[in-house]
Amino acid sequence: MTKLVEAGEQLVVLNDKLATQRVAVVEKTAACDALLTEIASATLKTEDKKTLAVDKGKETEDQSKAIEVEKVQKDCSAVFAF
Repeated sequence: MTKLVEAGEQLVVLNDKLATQRVAVVEKTAACDALLTEIASATLKTEDKKTLAVDKGKETEDQSKAIEVEKVQKDCSAVFAF
């Protein structure tokens, strides 16, 4: 009978510990979820900026090619003008 009482007391203590740990797990899970949401948002922003930078790079490259073509055309026109 004594062992049964001791086991009951241990069960109460363990249940209290479990309740405390559950609260901690819930809080940490919520914090992790918030952090993951923040990371996902930052990742999307970074990907958007990267896409914009790539597009700007292509645009700059196209403009450089157009300027080079115009320069060659002007040089050819100047040669033929003489």
